[in-house]
Amino acid sequence: MKILGIESSHDDTSIAIVENKKVLINLKISQINIHKQYGGTIPEIASREHFNNFMILLEELKSKVDLNEIDYVAYTETPGLIGALQMGKLFSHAISKSLNKPLIPINHLDGHIFSVLLNKEDKIEYPAIALVISGGHTNLYYLENDKDKQLIGNTLDDAAGEVFDKVAWSLFKEFPGGKLIDDIFSQNQNTDFSKYKFSNPKLTNKFDFSFSGYKTQVINLVKNTESIDKNLIATSFQKHIIDFIITKVQLAINEYKPNSVILSGGVSANKYLRKQFYKLHENVLMPLFEYSTDNGAMIAIAAFEKLSSK
Repeated sequence: MKILGIESSHDDTSIAIVENKKVLINLKISQINIHKQYGGTIPEIASREHFNNFMILLEELKSKVDLNEIDYVAYTETPGLIGALQMGKLFSHAISKSLNKPLIPINHLDGHIFSVLLNKEDKIEYPAIALVISGGHTNLYYLENDKDKQLIGNTLDDAAGEVFDKVAWSLFKEFPGGKLIDDIFSQNQNTDFSKYKFSNPKLTNKFDFSFSGYKTQVINLVKNTESIDKNLIATSFQKHIIDFIITKVQLAINEYKPNSVILSGGVSANKYLRKQFYKLHENVLMPLFEYSTDNGAMIAIAAFEKLSSK
């Protein structure tokens, strides 16, 4: 079964072909260099760029494969930036109609969850706990099976990836911030964290997250402290926020007793988060690094799982 996957929920334009769980081709154009001058994604610009990028990727795809050999066309229906999603939807419908292939709308977060299966022999053993963590989402799910997904916790304000970006912008005027802060952490993780401490939020639902307070504490340090060690602040920030996330997932594991635990989404590429996550359970599943951020292959594998479970 060959599925064409199309992703355009945010600022990455991607088209991929997946056969069963094997990625045959995964093409992608990032808009990071465009949006970094603004310190964040501008939705109107993102939509226009998706339109241009789809045409570029389609020509490249046609030069590599025979599109008539695909069986289905899958695309990201929701959630995401409205204009960006609309570009993907229009493009997908046009491809589906021109090839006379069935169209499958996919939830972007399902794509992240099932991305752990791409180019791997792993299986999700149910019930499972899944943390989808990215620039737009920090969602914790209980998966009874491959069809029943229950949201048990999410962020009440900023998503984790969004806070990484805002903290990096506040400290270094750099965007995006996730890899930058993770690299700084890797170089300074054995230093003394006592100089810059961050308080954790107190929440009613024990599985919920809140990250805006960490962002505010960093901004206040930058504004109100004459002499600061920016690298140490970034390092301490990452340790506090990742440890907070790990604590929440551990609570869910203790309560739901899952057979597997999933980490996915763009922030899953964070090396410290991965290291700590592997300590939580004997059966931890994560995507390969190249499939942790938004991509068409994850949309195709989600469609494959959707079709296989019928």
